[in-house]
Amino acid sequence: MRYFSFSQVFYTVIGCFTVIIFMGYLSVDDLFPSSTLSKIPEKRDGQSNRYQDCISKGGSAKQTGLKEWCWQDVDLPTYSGKKGATLIQNQLSINSECSEGQITVQDKMLKFRVEPTNPQPRDWCSNEYNFRAELSTSPWPVNHEKGTEEWFGWTYTFGDDYIVDSKIPWLFFQVHEGTVGLPPLVALWCMNENGPGSGKVGEIHVVNNAERYKNKYFPTGVTPVAGQTISVVVHIVYGDAFNGLLQVWINGNMVHDRKARTVRASNEVGGNAKWGIYKWRWSKENGVRQSAQQNIHHLETYLGPLKIVTRKANDLEYGKSAYSLVSPE
Repeated sequence: MRYFSFSQVFYTVIGCFTVIIFMGYLSVDDLFPSSTLSKIPEKRDGQSNRYQDCISKGGSAKQTGLKEWCWQDVDLPTYSGKKGATLIQNQLSINSECSEGQITVQDKMLKFRVEPTNPQPRDWCSNEYNFRAELSTSPWPVNHEKGTEEWFGWTYTFGDDYIVDSKIPWLFFQVHEGTVGLPPLVALWCMNENGPGSGKVGEIHVVNNAERYKNKYFPTGVTPVAGQTISVVVHIVYGDAFNGLLQVWINGNMVHDRKARTVRASNEVGGNAKWGIYKWRWSKENGVRQSAQQNIHHLETYLGPLKIVTRKANDLEYGKSAYSLVSPE
């Protein structure tokens, strides 16, 4: 057994008292500077904590360079008796058929909710059911010249009660140049059972409608489920079969990379981009009934901050990757 001398014990006791007295004059911040403390994150609903530092730096569809929108600092206009309205000095537009108010801001995201009979479709609409709620670039039509390239990046969240519709396809992104009666140039579909492409229920497909002879459908291998958030990047060069390009990444993985026609032969211009919900078969009673038989009575999704890079062929950065500029990852 080890024995301690009186002097060792004395100085040990004195030392302990000195430390205790010294600590009495110190605060927690003195001992642990705030820069070294792990801060408890503020509790937020939904995805909003991911977007707290987002600041809108938007621009019109014709403007080149990087454009960004954050929904917490965007005021949606109040309107009635029409499909939609422009916002942010005509940088963007909202389009909602067949009722107003199907697009709102919630938890710093843009919320789209389409329910065929609620609210009651308005008299100004030529259809009997609600089937569309979309945000688009503006002004319309933008008519991008051939050779223009665009990069789009965003997150898209499927509602907590999302049910995959085995009968009715729908799209959540499209580029359209405005030709009435024709489908969009390109789009991202959630496919119905035995539909074109893989025919896998709910799988996202890249759809190219600009081909000269027939529409083409490319499965991505991604089938979203309720509550899931996906990140999407789309790169498009508006051109014909020799110089057009379409690339798509989902959750950081390239799911489509193809040189192809991305403008119509009958109208060789690039179009405006749209996001949201377009479930076109819900415009008719049969489509609404087919979904209702699966206990699907509405569709609800959310759009996170949106980034776009637009470049013309004479821009210094033209042709260089802008993935990192627009990617929400």
